[in-house]
Amino acid sequence: MLYQLRAKIKAQGKAGEGFGQWVEAHLDITRRTADRWADEYAVSHGLKKPKKSTSRHLTKGGGKTVDGKVTIQLSFVVTEAEQEQFIEAMQILGPDAEKLIFDTVVKAAKKRPNASSNHARSFAARA
Repeated sequence: MLYQLRAKIKAQGKAGEGFGQWVEAHLDITRRTADRWADEYAVSHGLKKPKKSTSRHLTKGGGKTVDGKVTIQLSFVVTEAEQEQFIEAMQILGPDAEKLIFDTVVKAAKKRPNASSNHARSFAARA
């Protein structure tokens, strides 16, 4: 939906009434996130070629929760079959899924031999 809406609003070409302004007024996400989601939709439906970059998107969350924790928003590209498997697995694991994902990623990062990167050195110092 964001893809079509963005195309329609951009086509109108009204100054000060563009897609970014609409997103900020109506959605609880940033323009950047809306554009990323629209692009992901376009790529998944063959409307746009994927970017050549292999990086994945990771953002800092939307603030602290009542108990002082923070939200991390993570997205990655998978096939539709993998998406179905992942969603089913998340439903089966329930609240335990978040901790499992966190522990798995942190454990894998600690095992990485590429300790020469700035990220790896910084991470190793905190771990």
